[in-house]
Amino acid sequence: MPIAAVIRPGETDFDLQYRIQGTLELPLNKQGETQVGEIADALRNLSIKQIFSSPADPALSTATAVGDALGISVKELDRLTNVDQGLWQGLCVEEVKRKQPKIYKLWRENPESVCPPEGESCVEAYERARKALRKPMKRNTNFAVVASEPMATIVECVLRQEDLQMPSLNGREVEPLVELIELSKAEPIASIHPEQ
Repeated sequence: MPIAAVIRPGETDFDLQYRIQGTLELPLNKQGETQVGEIADALRNLSIKQIFSSPADPALSTATAVGDALGISVKELDRLTNVDQGLWQGLCVEEVKRKQPKIYKLWRENPESVCPPEGESCVEAYERARKALRKPMKRNTNFAVVASEPMATIVECVLRQEDLQMPSLNGREVEPLVELIELSKAEPIASIHPEQ
């Protein structure tokens, strides 16, 4: 039974500042570099054969570091690029809340229903991810996908063969660094959360 590991990149300064990343290229911070080691350790015994990654940092640098640590090749897939957050990219979440309170409220409660100004909808990103992962999902081997949020959650929906379901951003827990999904059952089997 093949397993897919959905890997969220290590932390960036934007994560600490509660800024919207979107498609911006960002380096890992010190904590993010530490988390990459945790990710590699978590995957060490899973017989991952290939890592597929967004071509943008921090996803690509996370994928490359994990691939180097485990001796696994990394393949960049343009279709795994994070959701384009348009004019919201680089803004603090509080700025969006202050400048566009009605849209912000809807975005927090029902994220897939909102397309940021000059950005991309989660539905469009879901279609990209579905096309990108069609071939890897047909193979009978374990693989990993590295993508930033919200693309990582979209990838999980694709791997579980579910319709797009973005969880509410209100009171949301910290996302796991790694989510393991058994492809034959299309359900999660384990989560690895960052050490606090």
